[in-house]
Amino acid sequence: MHECIKKNLFPFVVFVTGACVLIIEIVAVRALSPYYGNTIFTVSSVISVVLAALSVGYHIGGNLADRLPSPQRFFGIILASGVLVLAVHFLSVLTLPILGIALSPVNGPLVASLLLFFLPALLLGILSPYAIKLHSAYAPAQGIGSVSGSIFFWSTLGSISGSLLTGFVLIPKLGVDLIFISTGITLCTLGLIPLIVFSDNKNLLAKTALVVIVLVGAAMFINSQAYSAALYHKDGIYEKITIYDSQQQGRPVRVLQQDRSSSGAMFLDTNDPTDLAYEYTKYYALYKLFQPDVRSALVIGGGAYSIPKALLAELPNVIVDVAEIEPSLYPLAQQYFSVKGTPRLHNHITDGRHLLRDTNQTYDVIFSDVYSSLFSIPAHFTTREFFSLAKEKLAPNGVFIANIIGDLSRQQPSLLFSEIKTFQQVFPNSYFFAVETPKNTHTQNIIFVGYNSIRIVDMESVEVTRSAHPLIRSLPSQTINLERYELSPYPILTDNYAPVEYLTAEVLARQLSKHDSINGNEMLAIIDQQLRYGPRYMGSRGHKSVQKALLAEMRTYTDEVIAQSWEYPATDGNTYTLTNIVGRLFPEQNRRIIIATHYDSKRFADKDKTRFDQPVPGANDSASGVAVLLELARVVSNASVTPKIGVDLVFFDGEEGDINQRGDYSNWRPLGSTYFAEHIHEVYGDTKPMGAIVLDMVCGKNIRIQKEPFSLRYAEDLVESFWAVAQKVDGSVFQNNIGPSVQDDHIPLNQADIPSILLIDAGFPAHHTTNDTLDRCSDKSLEVVARATLEYLYSLQ
Repeated sequence: MHECIKKNLFPFVVFVTGACVLIIEIVAVRALSPYYGNTIFTVSSVISVVLAALSVGYHIGGNLADRLPSPQRFFGIILASGVLVLAVHFLSVLTLPILGIALSPVNGPLVASLLLFFLPALLLGILSPYAIKLHSAYAPAQGIGSVSGSIFFWSTLGSISGSLLTGFVLIPKLGVDLIFISTGITLCTLGLIPLIVFSDNKNLLAKTALVVIVLVGAAMFINSQAYSAALYHKDGIYEKITIYDSQQQGRPVRVLQQDRSSSGAMFLDTNDPTDLAYEYTKYYALYKLFQPDVRSALVIGGGAYSIPKALLAELPNVIVDVAEIEPSLYPLAQQYFSVKGTPRLHNHITDGRHLLRDTNQTYDVIFSDVYSSLFSIPAHFTTREFFSLAKEKLAPNGVFIANIIGDLSRQQPSLLFSEIKTFQQVFPNSYFFAVETPKNTHTQNIIFVGYNSIRIVDMESVEVTRSAHPLIRSLPSQTINLERYELSPYPILTDNYAPVEYLTAEVLARQLSKHDSINGNEMLAIIDQQLRYGPRYMGSRGHKSVQKALLAEMRTYTDEVIAQSWEYPATDGNTYTLTNIVGRLFPEQNRRIIIATHYDSKRFADKDKTRFDQPVPGANDSASGVAVLLELARVVSNASVTPKIGVDLVFFDGEEGDINQRGDYSNWRPLGSTYFAEHIHEVYGDTKPMGAIVLDMVCGKNIRIQKEPFSLRYAEDLVESFWAVAQKVDGSVFQNNIGPSVQDDHIPLNQADIPSILLIDAGFPAHHTTNDTLDRCSDKSLEVVARATLEYLYSLQ
């Protein structure tokens, strides 16, 4: 062999293979991103798997080189790695769509990385110690230290070159698919040519070359077939971009897809730029309500440029700046989405936060649309610093509008509620709208509005409810009433602390969990929220807080809300205002049933042996019934099929009696239900409800609900008909025997000739003690009680 080749062969080879390792590592992140998002979980998984594979490869390679120091084996390993890269790409095209659905964004990237990238990286890791061994044989005058240094120098330099080449040239020019195929071909060629020189087995080499050709052809064919219907398909600098035609709402539509998320669309049967295909984009029109005189606007995140087009069409004097970091989107919008060049549209290929930082311009409207999905949330657009920067660049009376993706679940942690809390800190005058409905807990678009003005906009005002614009008229039903929630557990997001990927993963885990319409974890979260208010006996701060929350909940979920208030002179010398809260579903129905509970908690833990002067937390005795009623409200109000009778959800106040009520119950009476029964005509006139079901203490672990004697005495038919349904739900919970007599809110209702039954776990061990806490509650118990009640409602004819 020529001396020059001997001297440079192995440094050259490890330079190329080192470059291939980094190319595979970087492109692997891009390959997984459409399915799991470009998150820290994806990046960490790929880097960890590749490093682990290289570590194992170094160990195997050192042992193998000492035992079998053969150039044929060395180049055979390179050839095998190339074949494996091609095979892996072929498999990834087939398996990633399946894995992307089956595995979560937390675990999915790690599993997919192990399946697809571990073995190619391991084979490439074998090469460095093997090259040291072979190169030292060709350069016996060099010590092992200098040979090792030379090999690792060239290998690392190759990795650096591969990293820069991938980011600056290959991804923008070729795209992920061609990079994988080209890398596989490069490795196959690098291994095959020396083997032709060194090996005597030409037949095996010919078969290997045939395998390479077949794999390359199969990969190219699958790629072409996968996107054959697309008008455009190519890797951008930041994501895979696909444009295709489809149908939406029975209309032809052109869709822009970035990675796995449809981020823009345009109806093809209209030339009206304000006829927008995606509901959330219509919220650009909020400027009409907050700042009608718009001269300058900024849109962060161009997408298909739907919002810039609409603003330009409606406002003849507006100048619209667009900050879009993906350079190909503006020319694609011009080519495929009817965006016309105009001096009033200024496109900036830059990060939106970077533009805000550097510009001296102030804007009347800023619309931020950078969250294409939960799989792709740029953390630096979620923080207090970003919102502060946006507010700083608003003109007086300017409005900041942001499209956020999240859910209204109270379960912790919550990305949405952390963002709301962060946003409110910057924009005290803020408004939040659920694009689908504020009644549900599934993932949806949420619109944040920050108003740089002291003017408060009333969403129930005539200006809103009689607006000529349909979007603005709809705002009362889309408004998120934050009095429903208690935000203290949710952290403020800052540039220093914004665990967006973790929060996103938790949201996705909730959405992917197997739950039917009734969700016990949501009810536990409602109980937890009530406990955060503190004690809820009359006159307490917690009592007022839970009242406000329940009123807000009923205004969200029900068709009519009644607040029945009266003054109660207590034995402590004070007069307290007590309030029963009634939420009416389907008020047009004459036949009605009451589902009731109480929301006050007990002032003194009279059954607690050591802390009898302390208040009862009331997780079970108070908060559990509230949680079930709110869950029923959510489910029934969102159901496509409704019960055939009217439903009144009643939250009684003062069930625990007087504020000084301790262990002597000889003078006890349930204040709220007694007042309700005495004033029943004020709610129902001459037509009383057909019955009532009262819930109390229904979240305990190992819950057992028996037929209560007063219920049987006054409403035996209702007891039996309910038990017939409930035992089918869970016969171990709803037991077919008679339990102890319990005086509760059902007694005054029965005395008012409303047949009423009590569902109670009378054996709850922490009753009227300070141990009545969240840890004593069970999501399964809540689900069983709620499901039984719901199925009974639907069984009524």
